[in-house]
Amino acid sequence: MKKLVMLGFLVLAGCLSGGDRPLQLVSGSGAPYPAQARSDGIEGYVVVRYDVDETGRVTNLSVAESEPPGVFDEAALKAVAAWRYNPPISDGQPRPVRGVSSRVDFKLGDGGDYREY
Repeated sequence: MKKLVMLGFLVLAGCLSGGDRPLQLVSGSGAPYPAQARSDGIEGYVVVRYDVDETGRVTNLSVAESEPPGVFDEAALKAVAAWRYNPPISDGQPRPVRGVSSRVDFKLGDGGDYREY
């Protein structure tokens, strides 16, 4: 039986200079593997685009890319919608961020990738 090995994500955000704080992910987990995709042995990924408001909540989610199309979209969107951030601070004020991209990977395997940890 195959096991879920990794649900990765990459958060791409602009950097802020000076004493300001950049966007920081403070709470987030991977997406649950869809049962049908698991039983069919399907792997893939979804790139989710979204905004982060000044309170750190994720808004305006959309799928920018997915492979295979449509298989993991719902699971990825649901997971990213639950993520929370510390919004960036600029001039002492929290600021929204537009156009953040995160990739959520769906991989099946034997768990060997984590033996060294």
